[in-house]
Amino acid sequence: MSLSTPQIKAQLERVLDSDPTAQAIAIHASSEQVWPEMISTHGRTFLLRWCESSLSVREALCELEQLTFAYSGIVLLTPLSTHEVAEDVLARLARARVFQPEGWDIVRLMFQARETDARLGRLAWMPQALIDGAAQGDYPPVINGFLDLDTAWREVLVRFVGINVARPDAVALLAWSTRSDSDPRLRPLPAAMRSAILNWLAESAGVVGAMVRGCVEAGRTGDALPLGLVSGVIFSVDGEGQSALGQAAIRLERFVNDKHVSMKEGRDWATAAEQVVSRLGVDACRAALDRSDALLRDLRIPEFAQLSNVLPSALDQRLTDFARVLSALAADPSEASLQQVEVKADRALKHMLMNEQLPRKERVEMARRLARWLLSPMASGASLPDSVEWQADEGAYVDWARFRLLGGDELTELSDAYAACRRAAIARRDRFAKSFAQTLVQWNAQPPVNAGRVVFVEQVLDRVVAPIAAAQPVMLLVMDGLSNSIFRELFARAASHGWSELVPMSQGKPFVGIAALPTITEVSRTSLLCGMLTTGAQAQERQGFATHPALMATSRAEYAPKLFHKGDLADAGNLAQEVRTAIANQKQQVVGVVYNAVDDHLSGPDQLNQRWTLEDLRLLLPLLREAREARRMLIITADHGHLLDDGTTQVSGGTSDRWRLGRDAASTQELTISGGRVVTSDGSNAVVCLWGESSRYAGRKNGYHGGLSPQELTVPLSIFAPLGTSLAGWNPAPPNQPEWWELPLLLQSDKPVGAAAPQARPVRKKPVQTEAQPGLFAPVDLPPPSVDVVAQDWIAGLLASPIYASQRQLAARVALPDDKMRLLLEALDQRGGKLSRTALANRLALAEVRMGGLLSAVRRILNVDQAAVLTVDEAGSSVELNITLLQQQFKLPKQGGAR
Repeated sequence: MSLSTPQIKAQLERVLDSDPTAQAIAIHASSEQVWPEMISTHGRTFLLRWCESSLSVREALCELEQLTFAYSGIVLLTPLSTHEVAEDVLARLARARVFQPEGWDIVRLMFQARETDARLGRLAWMPQALIDGAAQGDYPPVINGFLDLDTAWREVLVRFVGINVARPDAVALLAWSTRSDSDPRLRPLPAAMRSAILNWLAESAGVVGAMVRGCVEAGRTGDALPLGLVSGVIFSVDGEGQSALGQAAIRLERFVNDKHVSMKEGRDWATAAEQVVSRLGVDACRAALDRSDALLRDLRIPEFAQLSNVLPSALDQRLTDFARVLSALAADPSEASLQQVEVKADRALKHMLMNEQLPRKERVEMARRLARWLLSPMASGASLPDSVEWQADEGAYVDWARFRLLGGDELTELSDAYAACRRAAIARRDRFAKSFAQTLVQWNAQPPVNAGRVVFVEQVLDRVVAPIAAAQPVMLLVMDGLSNSIFRELFARAASHGWSELVPMSQGKPFVGIAALPTITEVSRTSLLCGMLTTGAQAQERQGFATHPALMATSRAEYAPKLFHKGDLADAGNLAQEVRTAIANQKQQVVGVVYNAVDDHLSGPDQLNQRWTLEDLRLLLPLLREAREARRMLIITADHGHLLDDGTTQVSGGTSDRWRLGRDAASTQELTISGGRVVTSDGSNAVVCLWGESSRYAGRKNGYHGGLSPQELTVPLSIFAPLGTSLAGWNPAPPNQPEWWELPLLLQSDKPVGAAAPQARPVRKKPVQTEAQPGLFAPVDLPPPSVDVVAQDWIAGLLASPIYASQRQLAARVALPDDKMRLLLEALDQRGGKLSRTALANRLALAEVRMGGLLSAVRRILNVDQAAVLTVDEAGSSVELNITLLQQQFKLPKQGGAR
């Protein structure tokens, strides 16, 4: 047996532990090896000398007498045994013997152990391995002086293979196989040690361990993870019965040293491989993913990649399938095509890589939403107030979705499908826009009449700002050119910045503004800030705002309403101190700010995918923070909206974007509008405007305004309060998204669909009357339930059951009334038991901030003995009702409506 330096040191330490004064120590070594000149331990330094005969031992001992003070003694390494050394020489050696290093004795010494696990005795190769491994550093002392099997294996694996656990599971073993040093470290080990390690790893990691061992034995260690991912295709449940996959399973055997891979082994391997990618991240596993695609080609099944939730080629195939059905729906909307869109979109979104490509994921989601909208009813355009409300409540989301599809995708097929989807949306919107514009011309000729939620921009100061300012300090934020779609995107996460949207109790929804005509800054913004129809620029706006009678009535004489324009906001790149001071001043009741980022974007570059977040708009968050800290009510509106460019065509006749002076409409794309709320600087008060989305007068830009489309005419008019601040007569706003935004449509085969669908007027929900500041478990006033006959069977049975009565009694004051519980259960039952939190709040017409208390109360009643009848996911984004479990817990008979 060879004698390593760690063995020499361990034997030396063992001798010195019993005889600290020993100077000459002889240790048996079968042959001379490369050893260091000296060795140090216990604070002493010993020379090392090879002595192959008795004479050389004598000479070494003579050398001992001549050692300098730098050395404490000498270690003699010799092939002689004790009985082969003369007695006079033995007398000068420690313990008068030649020490014979025994493996486990040395190992125990290294671990400071008194005993070893009996199972270690079967591993003849391990003592030498552990002794050699000590060269990488001392072993930590074992607990209670006992060296167990797992401790020994952990040290072997970490020092020789690079695995830091004693019994690696399938995921850890596959992760190890991806390292560049895995095979180079394993291959040079002695055959017995290498074989034992592979057997141990296979035993520890189970089925997957056997697969990895097969890859190592076949010289394909680095393919263990890619082959696991490929197994997810070959042994996929959805691929059962495919002869091509069966043949691929046979071809797979050569990659694992000709071992047969069973269905269970393949699926376990695939599951572990996917967990590795999830744990390490896609970037860390990119090489393995690309290798998997190459292996699919080697196995002659690349077309089946889509069966995987991980492989890059699978995502391409799934997106190509999605593109095909999306194009079909855009060409001919139908229930069948929409169902296919939903299925293919779900498959694409389940792919792991989608979480690494969030803009791409968002486009798929937006395209699916747009597909749903193409089959949903919409306003006819015959009633201007209804149409304006439709644009604010639904049309804004249509525009948000379709403009996310601009720029397409890296897959040509998907880019083409997105373009087809946008064209279908434009065609549908243009039909609505034409009716809308014609109605607008007629409506404008009549005396203006206030219409519920709809507020003319010139009435915003009187109808909205002044009444709120009479109760609370306000900041009016006028975002020039802000469309309803950008507003909804921009303030979708307002709560994360400390703001809560409010709505009047009397209407249950936010106000909607209507721009003056033409929909340009000089007319509409000046009219808004002066409180009357007029034209002008910043000077007129500043003066009109400061002297507006209703605003002055809420303000102190020395603190007249103050307006800041774009040039006033910044100082050295930061929010100007004058603006901060005005907002913070509690005596300054009304502050107005004109913010131009959106309008400026319309003339900017068209090769950027603009995403609208508060964080990305310079100076906006500082403005909002100052207003929030001053506890000001925030009123957000715009002077006019805009149309983003999506394949517009330039037409002759004007120099502005979408309007010109005059009364002579020269084409079917134009309409003349005059009088009423039309204001021009020349006093004629007559203009010709474009009404459709596909035309413009001026050169191409990002977007345009001045025309008669609902997107240009309709502007947001919403009120936000700092979280925790109430306003008399106002409630937290319920979610504003249309149902198709969150949920698939509930399609019925006997209903007309597509372009031929009836142009139904939107159904208005009765406003919900609730307290301004409800407690966590305050009574919740929900709309009267719309009873579904099938659902009523099991819900009525639940509400009448003695167990439910007992649960209600336990819940005490937080228990929901029966009609409220029925409404919630019906909403969930109609959607298969699962809804997003936002969609459920929308269905119940409740502010989303109130859903936490409501759901907590419902769970206290339904989750009998803590059974998961009603669950809310960890992120709090979705609510799920297990109706089968509910029936079991409440001992209800199964009904047709319960799933």
